[in-house]
Amino acid sequence: MREYRSRHQPRSSTAPIVKIGSAERYDRYYDITCDAIQNRMFPTIALPAGSLVARTNDPKYDARGIPSGSPMYPDNRFSGLRLDGRAGHGALYIGTLAGVLREHTHYSLPDYKKQPDKIWRPGSSDVTSEFMRGQRAGDDVHAKKKLFLFQVNETLQFADLRITAMTCFFHKVLQAGRQRYGFADNVIVDFLARSVSDPTDYSGARGIADAISDTGKRSGLAGVCAFSSRADKDNGFIVGAEEDRTGGLVHAVFGAGSAIVSALTPVPNPKREKNYKTPTDQDRFAFDNFAELSERIRPKSETDE
Repeated sequence: MREYRSRHQPRSSTAPIVKIGSAERYDRYYDITCDAIQNRMFPTIALPAGSLVARTNDPKYDARGIPSGSPMYPDNRFSGLRLDGRAGHGALYIGTLAGVLREHTHYSLPDYKKQPDKIWRPGSSDVTSEFMRGQRAGDDVHAKKKLFLFQVNETLQFADLRITAMTCFFHKVLQAGRQRYGFADNVIVDFLARSVSDPTDYSGARGIADAISDTGKRSGLAGVCAFSSRADKDNGFIVGAEEDRTGGLVHAVFGAGSAIVSALTPVPNPKREKNYKTPTDQDRFAFDNFAELSERIRPKSETDE
């Protein structure tokens, strides 16, 4: 079968981009997404106005700002360099409490003094769970970074990349145009859906994300939303999502590098309210740990019990 090439975004050359292992898969998922946006069949999920989301950030910078280098990063799942070497779009990654905790744990464990072995052994301690328990109990997040909480001030629509949504979507794609996208007759729907959340190859995820960014004015989508299912490095289980009914979502809000996402309103930390110097002082909005953040998010009736 001839190699698939994008109809919507033809390229004369391809630059080697970290974690994009297949230009063909990228092209295929890019075209599928563009066609689905045009036909209004791509799955979406809303982040309603009034929702609370969080992220970690260095207090020296506005936590609502898309990192300045984001359009040029070579190894982000949903943002960064294009396959032809051009700058792409940037992204601000925010999430629910469990989503942010999972992502934080994934990136913090390599520096953790009890970093677990890659292969779990019977009888060994579950270091990942131990780390997360400490974070929930009040261990400081980072020597330089803090947690920030935002209230969404307008309803935002995102492309829904959760595995359940992707499975239903690819069933429809195969029914409508298996040959159009060069799929073999025996292709397995579950494999297509899971390619979007592949932990080592971002080809499918980036193909979709770039198409969402390029069609943003037409679709009205702010970015993409996925389930943060970071596996426990000790035993392979998905970590718990206590106090988070979503199960742990991560939203990537697309935009230009250094842009401020105005749809997010910073929520002050009550413990720091009296100490800030100016109304825009980032220290006013900083939370030192997940316990402090959970207390702020939890309904007042629960905290009074």
